[in-house]
Amino acid sequence: MNKIELTQQQIVIVAGIAIVLLIVGIGTLSYGLSQGGVVPGMERPTPMQAGFDFGDIPEIAITPPPSLEELAVEVRHEYPELADLLENPELGSVYKDFYLAYQSGGDVAAIALARQRGILNDYDQIEMTLVLDTDNSVGLISELEAEGVFIKSYYRHLINIAVPLSLIEEQIKSENPELIAERLTNLEHVIRIEFPKKARIHQRQTIVGQGVHASLANEWHAKDITGKGVKVGILDMGFAGYTDLLGTELPDNVVVATFGDDDDFFEEVHGVACAEIVHEMAPDAELYFAYFDGTDAAMGEAVEWLIEQGVDIVTNSTGSTGTSPLDGTGFSAKLADFAYENGIFFVTSSGNSAENHYRGKFSDTDDDNFHDFLSVDKPYLVFKSYPDVQTHITLTWDDWDDADQDYELHLYDDNGNLLVTSEEPQSGEYGQYPFESIFYEFHDRDYYYLVIENYDGLAREDNTFDLFVEPATLSSKFIVLERSLGSPADAKHAFSVGAVHWYDDALEPYSSRGPTNDGRTKPEITAPSVVDSYTYYPDAFDGTSASTPHVAGAAALILEAFPDSTSDDLAKFLQERSIDLGVSGIDNIYGAGRLNVGVAPDNIGVENAAPPTPPVENAAPPTPIVDMRPTSTPRQSIPPGQEPPELSDDDVLTFIVIVGACFIIIAIVIFAVIVALTVATHGGCLVIGCGVVIAIGIIIFILAVMGGGGT
Repeated sequence: MNKIELTQQQIVIVAGIAIVLLIVGIGTLSYGLSQGGVVPGMERPTPMQAGFDFGDIPEIAITPPPSLEELAVEVRHEYPELADLLENPELGSVYKDFYLAYQSGGDVAAIALARQRGILNDYDQIEMTLVLDTDNSVGLISELEAEGVFIKSYYRHLINIAVPLSLIEEQIKSENPELIAERLTNLEHVIRIEFPKKARIHQRQTIVGQGVHASLANEWHAKDITGKGVKVGILDMGFAGYTDLLGTELPDNVVVATFGDDDDFFEEVHGVACAEIVHEMAPDAELYFAYFDGTDAAMGEAVEWLIEQGVDIVTNSTGSTGTSPLDGTGFSAKLADFAYENGIFFVTSSGNSAENHYRGKFSDTDDDNFHDFLSVDKPYLVFKSYPDVQTHITLTWDDWDDADQDYELHLYDDNGNLLVTSEEPQSGEYGQYPFESIFYEFHDRDYYYLVIENYDGLAREDNTFDLFVEPATLSSKFIVLERSLGSPADAKHAFSVGAVHWYDDALEPYSSRGPTNDGRTKPEITAPSVVDSYTYYPDAFDGTSASTPHVAGAAALILEAFPDSTSDDLAKFLQERSIDLGVSGIDNIYGAGRLNVGVAPDNIGVENAAPPTPPVENAAPPTPIVDMRPTSTPRQSIPPGQEPPELSDDDVLTFIVIVGACFIIIAIVIFAVIVALTVATHGGCLVIGCGVVIAIGIIIFILAVMGGGGT
């Protein structure tokens, strides 16, 4: 057999060819992976739906608790003032529980209950919201301050107050106690004292991603469309550390205002992360930070301020679940519509509650007055708690017009012990709502049970419930993904945003879904989530909190390019250019599809007629306190006929990845053959050189595959 030998010149030529193949392969592979292609067999795993095996959960026996009326009878002889308070329909049940705990266990028991139920703040003050029958609260403010309470915020018919524990203890221990809660309900115009309804931040944290390139905003930046002249408001519940990022992750200057209790402004970084994304999407947009403490009153003040500042776009990554009819008529939904009527494009997250929502019609086949969630022998919803965080449990039903169908909500542990009852009145009186809520801090990760009771068996038994438990893990048997929206996502003129993973457009399983309770499709669009964030590094910024500011930033680019655009024009542009996902057309999961601003326009500054704008549909928004902002100068509209570009098919990108990988493998094989053929006939330097090139090629190939394979 003839021995194959290569001259040194031949080896150099073949090695050169291999190097070219290696470079081409690395470039092709990198391009394919960067554009969303995947290495076959290494796709990102499909997220698992939350839940647990219901069959492993111990059953419990449900013992109905005594009603507040029955407790009032028991204590009336010894504590007549407490009995009157328990029978007062204008006082929220959590405050009645507080006084009962004080009566039975003293201040230690009362304080422990107040902390666990979330009504005691860090300054040893009991927090309350006063609901009035008038929007004029000025005269009442001085009366409240004379009582020794602190005013936290007020807006129209709502006043947030804080009552010092020392004041409550002083009155209870006096010879002639007159409980301050009873006195407050007797003030003129006060129709109810309730636990402050607070919005929650729609944030989660997992792995790494990036949304600017996924939405093609970078192509607009390349044409110098960066949001210049556009004002974007960040409506949020915390901006801690924002000054450290000015001039880097944020603009050189921002405008800031706070409303309500400002403690979390310096503790919570969520709003900064949202602002980061807006700044990445629209680097030259002007940012306005509007902090509010989560309450309705403070949110109202913040929205009024943003209107006064003349902002064009608002991004809101907060919301509440189970505190409104979810048909666009709730308080925060009206605020969103109010902003819209003042010329603001209001972008809001749909929510992260899809896996924390139950919906069902009342069923009681054994006439025990308990709702049979699954069967007559299991009249409860089971969830697994998260320790040392405030869990929000809210129950509503379809009786918003009359509120005369009375249900109660009970919380039990896995031994069948009653922990909490929410017993708000629903007798049809003004100011009452079909709403029960429990705010509770668990200290373990264990099973807990929720029971819905038809109070005294008087309700019609035809009501449909919406029940949210957040944060918690629900059994998949209870999870109802539909109608899991938060508010103000349900507003008629809010542009609500769901979440998909930036890497492969897979729907994030927590992303809340429509429709609204009056049948409208929500969300309007989805956008990338699980993205890079300086604020949360090394974790990523996840949730609909992250997807929402992407849309607001994209709207700022469009508004710079076409400054005559209305909110409706922006909505139409964003939806028409989105990448359709799921079933064809707009749906209640993805909306119109995933955010994509498409090809950047070239004809900036050319006058075009604005598309027809549909008439504004009034939704009984709050009456403005401030004047409407002045009419803006004429703006250029979106030119008709600009269609989104054709998109690269996933299969094509994957093919590109495969081609690049093949080039790299061929190059490595050639180098290996060269080594094998030259070991016997040439010096070690050439062999070592080829070996180094082989090693580098293998390392690059492995790193590329690991980087593009997902996690």
